[in-house]
Order: sequence, then structure tokens, then C-alpha cells
Amino acid sequence: MTIILMGVTDVDKRTKSAEAGWKVVAGPTGTAFVALVGALASSSPAIAEAFDDAQGTPVSAVEVLGATDADAPKRTAKLLDTPQTVSVIPQQIIEERGARNLTEVLRNTPGISFNAGENGFSTSTNNFSMRGFDVSGSVFIDGSRDSGSYARDVFNVERVEVVKGPAADNGRGGPGGYVNIVTKSPGNENAVSGAVSFGFDQYDSKTRKRGLADINHVLADNLAVRLNAVLEDSGVPGRELARKKTWGIAPSLAATLSPNLRAILAYEHVSQDDRPEWGVPGAAIKGTAAYNPLTADAPRDAFYGLRSDFDDTRSDAVLLRFEGQFAEGLRVTNQTRFSEVDRDARFTVPTGFTAATSVVPTQTQFYRRKNETLTNFTNLTARFGSGALSHSIAAGVEFTREKSDSDRLGTVNPPVTSLRDPNPDRAAGAVLAPTERAQVKVDTVAAYVYDTIEIGEQWQITGGVRLESYDAAIQSRTAAGAPAGALGNFKLSDTNWGGKIGLVYKPASNASLYASVGTAAQPPGSYLSNPDISRTGENAFPGFVAGAKTVRSDNYEVGLKWDLFDGRLSTTAAVFRTVKRNAPITGRDVGETVDSLKGYGKQIVQGVEIGVSGRITEAWEVYGGLAWIDSERKHSAYLDEVRRRANPADYGTFLRASGDKLAFTPDVTANLWTTYRFPFGLTLGGGVQHVGSSFLGRPDDANRIIPNGMFGKLPSYTLLHGYASYEVNETIDLRLNIDNLTNEKHAVSTNWNGSRATLGTPRAFLMTAAFRF
Repeated sequence: MTIILMGVTDVDKRTKSAEAGWKVVAGPTGTAFVALVGALASSSPAIAEAFDDAQGTPVSAVEVLGATDADAPKRTAKLLDTPQTVSVIPQQIIEERGARNLTEVLRNTPGISFNAGENGFSTSTNNFSMRGFDVSGSVFIDGSRDSGSYARDVFNVERVEVVKGPAADNGRGGPGGYVNIVTKSPGNENAVSGAVSFGFDQYDSKTRKRGLADINHVLADNLAVRLNAVLEDSGVPGRELARKKTWGIAPSLAATLSPNLRAILAYEHVSQDDRPEWGVPGAAIKGTAAYNPLTADAPRDAFYGLRSDFDDTRSDAVLLRFEGQFAEGLRVTNQTRFSEVDRDARFTVPTGFTAATSVVPTQTQFYRRKNETLTNFTNLTARFGSGALSHSIAAGVEFTREKSDSDRLGTVNPPVTSLRDPNPDRAAGAVLAPTERAQVKVDTVAAYVYDTIEIGEQWQITGGVRLESYDAAIQSRTAAGAPAGALGNFKLSDTNWGGKIGLVYKPASNASLYASVGTAAQPPGSYLSNPDISRTGENAFPGFVAGAKTVRSDNYEVGLKWDLFDGRLSTTAAVFRTVKRNAPITGRDVGETVDSLKGYGKQIVQGVEIGVSGRITEAWEVYGGLAWIDSERKHSAYLDEVRRRANPADYGTFLRASGDKLAFTPDVTANLWTTYRFPFGLTLGGGVQHVGSSFLGRPDDANRIIPNGMFGKLPSYTLLHGYASYEVNETIDLRLNIDNLTNEKHAVSTNWNGSRATLGTPRAFLMTAAFRF
């Protein structure tokens, strides 16, 4: 079996032979991975057999190349043989692109789009959609759900896994898929690495300064510690006055408790003190219905917020994991993770443009919420069988408690400000007392089993099921303590299931053809990370309708995975169709004054996705993908009628929304990143990113439906990026990133009606000095 590590290069420098005991490989960059190799193979033939790969190759080497299967406890097949689209963004790509948070990382994979704090409640581009469906409630860290709407820094991240299509692997989820962030772990070599970066652009934005440190130290033969840290004081490229200040620390300890048992204890704290930037009037963006050419001479970096705005987040997480081999062919993992995210924000957003006086009206909004999540899961993996039939099983139980406390604080309208010379001191920072408070508690108990059955050398069947008992309790109160609306004392208990099954045919050991079906459930009120989560009452969850059916999603996929050039390069291609059922639609019949459930609709997304990752030669690396997506809403004429009656302004002169594309869902997204390393230490490369146009409107999980064309489109854009690095010596590397080489002005998102937009990065320069010793 070969264990493949991600995000590092220079195979000859980073490959270690297997030795007795638990083996951890740490390269000069501080990259570390925990792998069970060596002694388990040499000391126990039965255990070695249990960790053989599908071809029966014994555990013998760690190869630094691409994606890894070694530490994915719920995965029963190698990525090559997994019958589903899985994009893995390695640490190497994160470092080369200079990505600082999850949003910047996810721009490296196709099929993901962002909105500008949809519905106006303090998410900025922290929330995102995958294949047209909101998946911001399906973010996991080391396999445990991570609740909260906040910017997730990646200083302590080894890689990001993007699993596409409905997947119940980690529990309830939406149609788009889920994201799993894998954090760093201690290694068994003393190593120090880090980087210092400095960024700037041609506008009046504050310079970007960021420092990273990664220190690994072996205290004893069976004990190692690792410390990752970040310190940042930066502006936002192309945006005056906006600020991002971050510091974080992530110590971890790994101990071998016995020859077959390992423990990892980790902690992470991140503090963010930002001055948020909420974009420009939508009138400045061609393609939106709000566009006005009179905005053409507005400064690119004009800041329409207030100097007193803030966005403060404190996040803490503790993880304890035990990994062990306790019997022949049996591996057990037990993990407990507790996280707390406390976010308090006051931000001012542009709400339009008054052409007659060239002024911009704005609104100050507030966000205050604390999320807590406690998860414990026990996972068992086993491999057994012989001859023509063998099994690789993952089974386990999981317990999760999620809690959320939020305040609703209202809004304030500061004086209007000039389009061309906005005044950030036009109003003092408002202080408001909460008008409502809400508490949410979600308890989940789940059990699952997945199995990959190998039938000879060419056929595999991978499938499984997860059962989940779900209890949600919502208490919404006025400031005086009285119940607020229908969610004053709301409770819901339900049991749902999800699963998948796929058939894999291997025409060769390095290729797989597959067909699969997957299904997932999303009960009402199940997420604590949605865009409207700062609200309370019935508005606390987008799409929440009391008494509605559980939303179900089904995914059908046919694909090909093929590893080329002796396994250096992985290629994938898939055709998929996802159907979201039981999407509740509310409205009003004639004479009614309150919305109520009137029926259900469907949302269908289908398309093609291709991907490539790895090396064409030892010196030439490539990473990229393309997704073509066709989306559609489907519901009856009656449901359009009741929606139009409930919100006439949403429809205007339009009569139907059935047949429309999903909002903020581009037909085409594509990205490519490539580098070439010359023999004398110089690496040159760059990339291209294309995002097609998409209609404005409400997201897939909102009650309100906006017909296509009512508010125009978010225009397409294509960006070119440049990259160069030079290895001064074995200790120091120098890097230069130039983003948006052509300085194309583009909007990466808008809010639902296009009254404001978030601009993408202009031409920006980032210089980095990386060190290791």
C-alpha cells in the first residue's frame, strides 16, 4: 500500500522509509501526516494484510504525490475507486495561491459560487453554494460539523476536501455536497518552517502583512508536539479603509500510548478584529437591473461603510482523537471535538444609488451570535475476505450537540454619502439593545455502515447507509422574555436516513469507470450556519416552514477516473443529475394576510465536471477543473400565483418562476493552475479562472422566489494570475504572486436584488519569503 501525502513537493527530500511503530512523515516545510505503516506490517502479518491496498501490495512506502486515503476513516475505497466527484485542494495549492481563508481556497475548484451576504445578514462571502445549492451548513473540520457563519482561516489546514452531490457521510446535508477541512498533526522529526508575506496594489487600500510559523518538535521516541501560528494585519485589495487583523495559535500533541494505539490532542484559537467591507452600489455593475452609467467614474476603492464598523470573531476548538489497531484486520478511531464561535459585528452596506444627487444611501446592520458544537464519533474500519471476494467496511456511531444564542438588534440608516468621495465619519457608531433573543439546540444521534466489496480484480460495489435521529428546539423571545411568533417554543424530532451505492469497473489498475446513486435528508431548522442566522423568530432559517416535509435530495452520477504517468497525474470526468425534492413553497390565497405552506417544488441541477491534479512530468504540475451546470426550478402555476400574491414586488410583470435557473448559479465555472520547476531553482506558473454569468434572486433555500431577469444578471468574468518562486537555498524560498494580471473590474457576488455588490480583487501583488530548517 502506498500512502500519498498532499501539498508538498520534491519527492527525494520528503520520502521516508517505514520503520517500527507509528510513522509520521514531516517534510522540511513542516508538512506532517500521521500514517500507520512499517512496524504494523513487520510485526504482524495479519495487520499488514489488513492494510494492503486493493491490489494486494504490502505497506512499504510513503510517496509524496497527491491525495491521501490514509486518514479518512469513513472512506472504504481509494479516491481513484470512489464512485463520486471529490475535489481535494492540497496545501501546496493553498500556499502557492496565497489563500488565507476557506473562501479563497474554494475558488480553486469549479461549481462553487458565492453571494454577498444573501438577505443582508452578515455573511459576506463566508457562505457559498455548490452546484447551485447552499452548503454553508455542511462544513466539517476533521469530520466533525463546524457551525457558524465566519471566515475560517487556513493557517492550520493540511488540505480541503470538497465532496460533491448529496452525501450523508457526515450526516444531514443539502443537495450540493459538503466540505471537510483537515487540520495539521504532529510529526516525528524536528522541523521549523514558516512564511512572511507582504501584499499591495495600486489603490489606496492598506498593505497586507501576514506571518506564519509551523514548529514540530520530538520530545521523546513516542511523543511529539507541533505549533502552528498566524499573525496578520492587512487591508482588502482595492478597498480603502477595510481591514483584516488576525492572530491564531494551534498547538497539538501526538503520543504513541502502545505499539498499536496513538492519541492526538489539539487546540486552536483564532481572534479576528476586522473592519468589514460590504461592497459598492449595484448601480456600478453592468448587467444588473440597477446599473447606471453615471457610476463609471466612481473610485474603484471607495469605502461606503463607517470607520466605526467592526466584525470581531473569537473561535476556539479542542480535539482529542484515539487511533488504534486492536485486532486482526480491525482499526478503530474515536474522536471528540468541541468548538465555540463567538461573533459580534456592526457593518454598513450600500443600499442603492440616487442618480440625481450622486449619493449612496446606506444601512448599518448588526450581528451577534455564539455557536457551540460538541461531537463524538467512534469509527471502526475492517478489511477481510480472500480470493475473489473481499470487504472493506467502515461503521460507527456519532453524537452531536449544537447550540446557538443570538440577538436581533435592528438597523440604523446613516446619512447618505457621496458616490465619488464617501465620508466614513458621517455618523457615529450606533449602539442598539436587542429586540429579540433566540436559543437553538440541535441534538443528533447517528449510526452508519459503509462497505466496498471487491469482486475479483475488476469489479467493486461501494455503498452504505446512515440513520440519524434529530431533535431541534428553538426558543425565540422578545426583549421582555415573551414568546416571539410561531418559534417561541418550537420543537421537532425526526429520524432520517441517507446513503449511497455505486458500481465500479476497473479496466486497468490505474482507472475506474463508475455509476452511482446517493441520497441525503435536510430536515427543517437543521443548520446553524445559514445567511439569516442572525435573525430570530420564523426568519431564523432560510426556507424554514413549520410543518413542512423533510427536504430530500438524490444524485445520479456516471464517471471516469484515470491516473496517468505512473500515477503522477489524476484525471476525472463525471456526468451528474441532482434532484432536490420537497422544497416547501409558501404563499397567500385570495383574502389571506399571512403566508402559509401551499405546496412543494423541485430543483434540478445536471451537468458535467472534469478535473485534473498532479504532475505531467516531475517538473510540471497542474491543478484544475471545469463544471458545466444546467439548473431548473419546477413547480405548479398555482404556486407561482400564491407567491406573487405574497410578494408582488418580487415578480413585477413576470408570471412564472417555474422553469427558471437557480439564482447565483453560473452555467460554466473553470479554473486552471500550473507551474514548471526549472533545474536551477526557479519555478514559473500561473492560472486562469472563469466564472459565467448568473441570474440574481433568492437562494435555493429561501421562501421567496424571484423570477429570472427581475433584477438582472451577475456578469461573467475571466481572470489571469501569475506566479514565480525561487529556491535561494535549502532553507529559503522567495515567491511572487500577481493576481488579476489584466486588472479586470468584476463583481464576485451581489445581494439578492443587486442593490449592492462585492468587487473581486484588482491587480494585486503578494511577495512571500518562506523558510524551513
